[in-house]
Amino acid sequence: MSKLLGGWSMSLTRYPFNEFDYIMYGMVTNLEGLTTESETDQGWSPENESKPENNPCFIGKRLWVYGGGGCSPEGKPSSINDVSRIISATMNKGWDGVDFDDECNMNIKFVIETMKKLKDNNKETSFGFIAGYSYNHPCTEKGQEINDKVKSIITSGQCNRLVHYCYATAMWNQDDIINNVKQALEQSISYGMDRDKIVLALTTRGLTDWNLNYFLNQIINLNLGGLFIWRYDEMTPNHLKIIKKRLNK
Repeated sequence: MSKLLGGWSMSLTRYPFNEFDYIMYGMVTNLEGLTTESETDQGWSPENESKPENNPCFIGKRLWVYGGGGCSPEGKPSSINDVSRIISATMNKGWDGVDFDDECNMNIKFVIETMKKLKDNNKETSFGFIAGYSYNHPCTEKGQEINDKVKSIITSGQCNRLVHYCYATAMWNQDDIINNVKQALEQSISYGMDRDKIVLALTTRGLTDWNLNYFLNQIINLNLGGLFIWRYDEMTPNHLKIIKKRLNK
């Protein structure tokens, strides 16, 4: 059976791969102004930009990303007004849904409320988080916080896909991968997340045959939903060939 394949793009003009099921555009890191970049140096906004139709061969779905590395301020969305802006941007500009990238301590109560309203309007949702040491050690303060958030997302039943970021600016080293990737995925399964809704994510920075196949092994052996790729435009033809073959794309 074919697995999901997708990726993220900072540029609205970048073509998704034809084999992608999802492409996510962003990152909308200025959460107060709902734009990319920052509050003082604003980029594009999903309130003003329609869902890109830049590849006629792509039949997948296009989401915009709420959050991302360096997103601010913390605790967003923080009100019903914030929720309404996210819903309106998605509906008015034809987006297929929203990918929540929680790298700035988001307010999970309002994230879930937004997801519910999006699903009520037949839009898709995903929630991504760094699934490393802290997630695998819930006894630590940060670990407990992340685990509590993920449990809330899972039990809400409002999230289409739970995305596990198992990388940093580049792929983790071999020890960190062996000690964290499979364990994080199994943690989410133990909390009741459907396996076909669990997505593993990697970056092309530092990607090797070994770590790529290790990630693919987890997706196949644990029967997970699929793979999302950061900086997919930098992927080598050989690595794309391996992914397509092993995920039946």
